[in-house]
Amino acid sequence: MNDEAKMSFLEHLGELRKRILWSLLSILVFFIPAYAYSAKVFDWLMLPIIKNLPEGSTLIFTRPTEGFTTYLKVSFFAAIFAAFPFILYQIWKFVAPALYKKEKKIVIPFILFGTILFLIGGSFCYFIAAPAAFKFLLGEYSSEYVKAFPSISEALFFFMSLIIGFGLVFEFPLVVFVLSRLGIVTSSFLREKRKYAILVGAVLAAILTPTTDAISMMFMFVPLLIFYELGILVAWIFGKKREKVSESEADTIV
Repeated sequence: MNDEAKMSFLEHLGELRKRILWSLLSILVFFIPAYAYSAKVFDWLMLPIIKNLPEGSTLIFTRPTEGFTTYLKVSFFAAIFAAFPFILYQIWKFVAPALYKKEKKIVIPFILFGTILFLIGGSFCYFIAAPAAFKFLLGEYSSEYVKAFPSISEALFFFMSLIIGFGLVFEFPLVVFVLSRLGIVTSSFLREKRKYAILVGAVLAAILTPTTDAISMMFMFVPLLIFYELGILVAWIFGKKREKVSESEADTIV
């Protein structure tokens, strides 16, 4: 029995390694064409920063290789977004063996809604949260004698971290959906841990938001609270459905 459990555990590790490698390969495939358009993507990404630069400020680079490495980062960032549906598919392939036969058929909605939520989170950051954060960070501490000259590499990393962080935060309902299907979490469990979730949400917002201002942190913290409450509803709906499926399969076996 122990040998079987050990082999099962090793098989899971092997499957996880396989899914990670396929995900990295998909990013690499999109990285190559993304580099061809990296200049246009960079210009588009920098718009929220450029529009909120104080008068007399500009973006700069201070190392000879900084321009080149920045475009590599842009290409990698664009490749992650392009490959995200495939990455979700690899996640689904990893968790699918633990699902019931009927549940495995919802792979397309899983990928579709997961991609949409990620894009909505990134768009929320790009159009709403980031401009407000840049306006405060770049304008509040600039003066006649102090000018902001952000490095393109640091500014890009800062912005990419924000966008990916918001994209992942918006995936929370989907994560709860999968965990409730697996029977790991329930709606009652989430309700009982609400006060701890608020504390953890504040910590996550502080970590995922690479800033020290409260504005950008609140832009991430509020959606976290909203999605946690939505996650309770998701767990209640789909957790109930899983129980019904389990009961029907048990009756069939009997």
